[in-house]
Amino acid sequence: MLQDNIKILSRFIVLVLIQTLIFDRITLFGFSYPAVYLFFVINYRFDKSQFILIFLGFLMGLTIDLLQGSSGSNSIATLFISFLRPFIIRFSFGNNLDSISLLSMNSRTSNQIVFIASIILVHQVILQIVSYLDFDHFIVILRNIIVNSIFTFIILFSSVTFFKNKN
Repeated sequence: MLQDNIKILSRFIVLVLIQTLIFDRITLFGFSYPAVYLFFVINYRFDKSQFILIFLGFLMGLTIDLLQGSSGSNSIATLFISFLRPFIIRFSFGNNLDSISLLSMNSRTSNQIVFIASIILVHQVILQIVSYLDFDHFIVILRNIIVNSIFTFIILFSSVTFFKNKN
């Protein structure tokens, strides 16, 4: 139990540092920033407390917001996907999960793609809408959602595949 909590805390810290020190400085087309910290929500064990995930999701979003100097949009988006994660899991994999995490799962790749893409897409929609708070920028919001989602998906799906093969 203590070892699991230390792993969760170390992933939290490492992903926040990777996001703020490396990926916030990498831009695609001058406006796209990958949200690699979503790996924490995606890889959080299925058998762990949902309340803890919601709390840590909010804390991660708040930490990212503080380090980026943003207005709380990451907190809201990460809190929202942490709350919706059980529904996205059931939508992606069905009701019968035979694994404790995505990395130890032997499900079809298409199910994993749907899970990761759903988390990223919901996060980006909430993040962009809350960031702009103005539908006069609908085209910019839509562009950011599409490009950020694709960029983040490529990085996260590659990471999941890499760590899954490593296990």
